[in-house]
Amino acid sequence: MIFDHDMTIVDSSYALMEGFNLMADAVGLPRTTHDRVMACIALPLPQFCEGLFGDYRPEWGDLFQEKAALREHELIHPFPDTIPTMKRLHEMGIICAVASNREDPKPVMERSGVAPYFDAMIGAWGLDHRTHLPYKPDPAMLNVLLEHFDLPAEQAVYVGDADSDIETARAAGMRGIGITRGNFTAAEFLAMGAWRAIDELSELPGIAEADRQEKPSS
Repeated sequence: MIFDHDMTIVDSSYALMEGFNLMADAVGLPRTTHDRVMACIALPLPQFCEGLFGDYRPEWGDLFQEKAALREHELIHPFPDTIPTMKRLHEMGIICAVASNREDPKPVMERSGVAPYFDAMIGAWGLDHRTHLPYKPDPAMLNVLLEHFDLPAEQAVYVGDADSDIETARAAGMRGIGITRGNFTAAEFLAMGAWRAIDELSELPGIAEADRQEKPSS
């Protein structure tokens, strides 16, 4: 079971807003709002900046990473059901991983306390940090995880809060589960081809158990 990071397993919206506003202050850009951050929450950093400020310069990315890191420990928190759900999934023998459009989600996951509950964490710099992978909705990150765990796509699902997460899952040949913590309703996720739509991560163990009973041979 592979998860998106931001707004799927953690509420990072206020940390992102603070990081972008500190960056904006440093370069003389207007501050942004929480609503605008939420509208761009699933985008890679260059497109995120373009959505917030109408422009992107490479030095802004470095500045954002520097400024955001100062506040992520204080402002990023796992959702209340994240850690209990991960514990239950591991008890069920389910491999859990994260695939994020962050360059490397591991440092922030360690700061928020969720890293120990995942078997692998991948971002645009891949698992080896040597090759920059395409951002989602390209399926490259999911494909790397499938190869890493030696699993076929039909035995995996991808859980995320954005339309791009469902598109990524479909591009990788796996089932997508939409969680209504971002900008989409359950009905909208199902209309875009999601296998399931949930409101809380705590629904996942029941979905996994039901799927096992339907396909006992897998």
